[in-house]
Amino acid sequence: MNTPTRQLPRFIPTLTEVVDPSSLNSTARQTKPDVEALIERVRQQIQPIFERRLQEEFERVIRMQVAKHWNDISTKMQAEMDMFVRQAVIDSLDDQNAP
Repeated sequence: MNTPTRQLPRFIPTLTEVVDPSSLNSTARQTKPDVEALIERVRQQIQPIFERRLQEEFERVIRMQVAKHWNDISTKMQAEMDMFVRQAVIDSLDDQNAP
């Protein structure tokens, strides 16, 4: 099996600039971001997530507290209503049995 010979490109890209590895480290140190500025940027990016989570937690706590008080009040009012109904029925029957 003979494969046709492939034509080589006329221009072959080559590396023409020699890179000194020590220059890379100094460049990296020069472009190193300010730690406080980086912290502030991260804080600003996560702030909306934090606020949403805080709002969700607040709503959960409020719902839990309202539900607890609602149950307490509901139980108390149910007992009062039962007592008033009982008393009204007893009074009504006593009035019917009176001469």
